[in-house]
Amino acid sequence: MKAKVLQNVFIVAVAVFVITTLVALFIEYRYVSREQEKEFREQAEYMSNLIEKSGTDVLSAVSSTEKIRLRVTVIAADGRVEYDSQEIAASLPNHAEHEEVAEALAEGKGDSKRYSETLGRTTYNYAVRMADGRVLRVSQECFTVWQLTIRLLYPMAIMLVLVLIFSGVIAARISRKVTEPINAIDPANPELRDAYPELQPLVRRIQAQNRQLYEQMNELREEHKKQDTMRREFTANVSHELKTPLTSISGYAEILGAGMVEEKDVTRFANKIHDEAQRLITLVGDIIKLSQLDDKDEAILTNEPVDLYNVSKEMMSVLSDAAAAKHVSVFLSGTHEVVPGSPQIIGEMVYNLIDNAIKYNNENGRVQVTVEEDGDGALLIVHDNGIGIPRAELPRVFERFYRVDKSHSKEIGGTGLGLSIVKHGASFHGATVQLDSELGMGTKITIRFPKKETATAANAAPASEETHEEAAPTEE
Repeated sequence: MKAKVLQNVFIVAVAVFVITTLVALFIEYRYVSREQEKEFREQAEYMSNLIEKSGTDVLSAVSSTEKIRLRVTVIAADGRVEYDSQEIAASLPNHAEHEEVAEALAEGKGDSKRYSETLGRTTYNYAVRMADGRVLRVSQECFTVWQLTIRLLYPMAIMLVLVLIFSGVIAARISRKVTEPINAIDPANPELRDAYPELQPLVRRIQAQNRQLYEQMNELREEHKKQDTMRREFTANVSHELKTPLTSISGYAEILGAGMVEEKDVTRFANKIHDEAQRLITLVGDIIKLSQLDDKDEAILTNEPVDLYNVSKEMMSVLSDAAAAKHVSVFLSGTHEVVPGSPQIIGEMVYNLIDNAIKYNNENGRVQVTVEEDGDGALLIVHDNGIGIPRAELPRVFERFYRVDKSHSKEIGGTGLGLSIVKHGASFHGATVQLDSELGMGTKITIRFPKKETATAANAAPASEETHEEAAPTEE
């Protein structure tokens, strides 16, 4: 940064010098030109007076005594050259057409600048009409800006060297004064260092960023603690949930193996082992599903059109036996709403919602599944009239392995992971989950899916404003 500041200040100083020099040259050139023209006029007036008094012979004496480089020409009224200080008059052409001569004959005075074929250079010409009608013209090579530059080249070179040295010293001092306070700022505690006023915005910005980083680090620490706590709880819950059915299977198998079971009870013990094994398989399956969602497994995170109505109908069919066993009636209504997403994940979400609505329902209860449009989204609503959830428990029901009534968890079944799968699945689809429940009054869960793109399921039935299908309970 210091080198950059030094370079910029140095360049600015040199640029200012060059511009100032050019402006000064222009002003000096204008001034010298005006003075030169003024001098011409004065000498022309002086010489015209001499000629009128003493004739043209006096011009030779003046030219030899005056240290001036003037070309003096006397021109008759008809343009014929009578005298020229640098050329033979008879060899010169008629000057009546020359601009300065014509002006002098007509108005008494005239001037011009032009290239002289005789002298081979650009000259300034001033002419004055004398009392006898003749014209006296004074000519001299023009003082050009390049001549002025050459004359000033040596002092300009000295000035340039001085400017370069001076600007280098000043640039070094300025860069040091600019960069040292910046380099001295402690990013952790910028307010502890006094800085010039122009640095205050930078100091305040560093302070603001420090506060933001501090808050983010605190949030990350809190999130890490939360994740660590959840991990430990998850590990403990998984260990417990796996240990329980394994212990039961091991116990029943040990009893059977020891021959301690009567023949009539063998089937019952085998069924117990089977039930616990199925419970274990279901638990492992749910854990794998959650692991896939956590790791964003590409195998299940496909993106294709999914008809929520058809998925709900399919899951109702899968769970028809469970509904019949508990004498719970499940109804489906609404329209065919298509959303982009993973059929497998959405299927798991719908399955767990309907499964929970059946499990935590009363005998002869009712479950209503509704699919409907909601502006630019689609709603999936599962509403039951079951046991409900206490208000104090609502914030925790989506936690893994959390059960509201732990005393009846084994009796009801399930792994405690169903709503966690629903929550994670909704998150991956950009959907929102709303839970409404009251103890003894049932539970209503609403999932709003965004329609990010227009899609049509290949197997979607024609949409209807209201479609009802009832899963009739099967009596055991």
